[in-house]
Amino acid sequence: MKFIKILFIVFFIIFLQGCKKEEPISSQINESIKIQKVENRDYKSFHGFVKSQLITKLSFQTEGKIIFLPYTKGDYVKKGQVLARLDGILYKIKKNEEQAALQNATIQYNKAKSYYRRMDILHKEGAISDNDWEEAYFDLKSNAKSVDIQREKIRYLDKEISYNIITAPFDGFILEKLSETGAYAQIGQPVLAMASGNKTQIEAMVDSSIINKLNLNDKVEVIRNNERFEGKIAHISKSSLGDGGYLVKIYLDDLIETLKDGMSVEVEIPFLNSNIVYVPLNSLFEEDNQKYVYRVINIDNNYGQIKKEKITTGQIKDDQIEVINGLSKDDYVVLDDIYKVKNNEKIKI
Repeated sequence: MKFIKILFIVFFIIFLQGCKKEEPISSQINESIKIQKVENRDYKSFHGFVKSQLITKLSFQTEGKIIFLPYTKGDYVKKGQVLARLDGILYKIKKNEEQAALQNATIQYNKAKSYYRRMDILHKEGAISDNDWEEAYFDLKSNAKSVDIQREKIRYLDKEISYNIITAPFDGFILEKLSETGAYAQIGQPVLAMASGNKTQIEAMVDSSIINKLNLNDKVEVIRNNERFEGKIAHISKSSLGDGGYLVKIYLDDLIETLKDGMSVEVEIPFLNSNIVYVPLNSLFEEDNQKYVYRVINIDNNYGQIKKEKITTGQIKDDQIEVINGLSKDDYVVLDDIYKVKNNEKIKI
C-alpha cells in the first residue's frame, strides 16, 4: 500500500510539470543580434558621365603674337564672344593707308564726274569734239574703277583682320586652353577647345537586366553633388558594348553650366512596382564562391529564426548592394555579427 502511494505521488508531480507553460531558455536565444529590413527602391541607379554634344578646336587663320586670351578651362562663353586676338597692328596701319587712298580716289572720282557732266552737256550742244567727250568719259570710268579697287582692298584687309580674332561659334564651355597670351600662333594651330550643345548630354551604361524596360523619352534623374536634374532617354544602343552593358544617352532639358564634360554623375531610372532590394554590405558573406545572408524567418512576439539564404547580387551603391534574387521587400537580414550566428538559431528581435 505504501508503494502505491509513492508511485501515485511521482505520477502527480510529473503531471504537474507537464502542465507548466514552457518558457524560452535565455541561454538558447541570441539576444545581441541586430537586424534590418531590406531596402526596397522604385528606381535603379547607374554611373554616368557628362558628354558634350559638340567639341570644336579653335585656331587663327593667320599667324602672329597672341595679345588676348583671357579664358581658361571650364569658363562659360556665349556665341559670338571674342575669345582670342592676335597683334594685328600691321594690318591696322595698312588699312589706314588704304582708307586714305580710298578717300583720295573718291575725291578724284567726284571731280571726274563733275567734269564729265559739263563735257556731256557741251557735247550734246556740239560745242566740243567727240574726242574731248571720250576723254572725259574714260577719265570718269578710270576714277570709278580706282574707287572700286580701294574698296576691295579694304574688304580684303577687314577679312585679314578678322583672321586675327577667334570668336565663340556657339554657347558652351572652354574645354581646354592650348596656348597662352604672348605665344606665337601659327596658322591652324589650335588655341582653344570648346564643348557645347543646346542640351547637356549624359552617357551611362546599363545592364541587360533592365534594357527591355527602357523606352525613348522615359524620364530619368541625374544627380551630381546632391543636385538633381530631370532628363529624358534620347538613345538606347541596339547591342551590348561588352559585359552585357548597353549605352544609354540622356538629354537634360537645358544646358547646365555646372555639369562639365567628363564629370561623373549618378543616373536614377525609375520603375513602377519595383522589386529591386538592397542590403547593407556588412550583411553579406561568402562560402565556396557563393554569396549568402542570414534572413530572419518565423518572426513572432519579438523572436525569430535565422536562415542561411543564398542570393544573387548586382551593383554596389554606397554601402548597399543590390540583391537580384533570393530576397523580397518584406524580408529582414542580420545586419552585423554574421559570423556569431548559426543557421536555424533563434534570436530576439
